Amino acid sequence: MKEKIILKTPDHWNIALYKYKTPNVTRKYPVFLLHGIASNHTIWDTGFRDYDFALHLVDQGYQVYSLDLRGRTGSDGPHTGRGDVWSIDDYLLCDLPAAIEYILEDCNAEKLHWVGHSLGGILGFFYQIRHKAGNLQSLTAFSSALTYTFSTINHLRTYMDYLSAFLYYPVDTWYKLVYPFIDMDTYLTRFIWNADNLTPEVKRFIINNTVQKIAVLEWNQIKTISAAEGMPRISGGFNHYVNDRRIVTPAFLITGDRDWVCAVDGVEWTRDQLKCPTRMAIFGKEYGSKNHYGHLDIVCGINAPKETWPAAVGWLAERDGV
Repeated sequence: MKEKIILKTPDHWNIALYKYKTPNVTRKYPVFLLHGIASNHTIWDTGFRDYDFALHLVDQGYQVYSLDLRGRTGSDGPHTGRGDVWSIDDYLLCDLPAAIEYILEDCNAEKLHWVGHSLGGILGFFYQIRHKAGNLQSLTAFSSALTYTFSTINHLRTYMDYLSAFLYYPVDTWYKLVYPFIDMDTYLTRFIWNADNLTPEVKRFIINNTVQKIAVLEWNQIKTISAAEGMPRISGGFNHYVNDRRIVTPAFLITGDRDWVCAVDGVEWTRDQLKCPTRMAIFGKEYGSKNHYGHLDIVCGINAPKETWPAAVGWLAERDGV
């Protein structure tokens, strides 16, 4: 059973935290799930039991929480009239501290396992620069890199910049336009998945529920990581850098061989630059997997429950006992 909890941030936005209630918690530390850019918590919870990583973690004995950052369907954003403007600084300074503090108090725990997809993993690294790394027992990052120099998404940067006069990019609307071609392997869908590694039902769910808007300020911060120069702060001060010595939480980097957003080269670069203990796993046909992996199907793909999930769960179990 999933409970929706509304948290008030220091700047008075409402964000949705989802708690998966279970009487069978056997693990020491709770798990915090964080979605990526243009996404929400349903990447972990599609409503199709076989492909829901959140419920799989519950079955493994973890107390699980998942967040919708501001701007997403479950939290304040344009759809609520609350606001059109938000940045990654807002996540780091307001949304994430509110969620982490609530989880630790709710579980009476000193630490938690952070599991992020794409931007959700990036935020796990940069959270440690802004806040106490001691709150994190481990970090698992699906399809996350701290440079996008090698990413195919760089091809879209100029086009996105032309639209920067808007407050946010209606990515959810753009992808609904390709809905009639959803079962085809198209240029646009390759940015979010490998078409052969998702069921038709999950594809439709993702387009209708998971894909979300991107704020221009958010995009302007994250796109600079493509230059491998760190990420700037809207609030001023020094940039966030991959080799910051405050990033100390042991990290497991999981990526796919056909990820157009988070290229393998970028994840390898991230692994080599981080100062914290780091492990990496690549999934795809060339690496012994049954299929190629794209950006979203690394979490909810057809083969994920038997390939990427066991790797992540094994890492969590290993770190939970430390």
